[in-house]
Amino acid sequence: MKKRFLFKCLVLTIFFFSISLSCEKSDETSCGTYNGHQLYKGPEGGCYYYNSNDNKTYVDRSYCNC
Repeated sequence: MKKRFLFKCLVLTIFFFSISLSCEKSDETSCGTYNGHQLYKGPEGGCYYYNSNDNKTYVDRSYCNC
């Protein structure tokens, strides 16, 4: 019984975490591409893309076209 409860908690945590990640990216403005990666412009004007580890990698602002 306790294992089922823990499993349900784990599934719900993963579900809500994945929703929050997708919402975070959907609020961003697409500003072109850089070496095959979609570029985004941050609230302070920074230009970045998401690398294979899903972390932001910043590039020079001149690459953003928005």
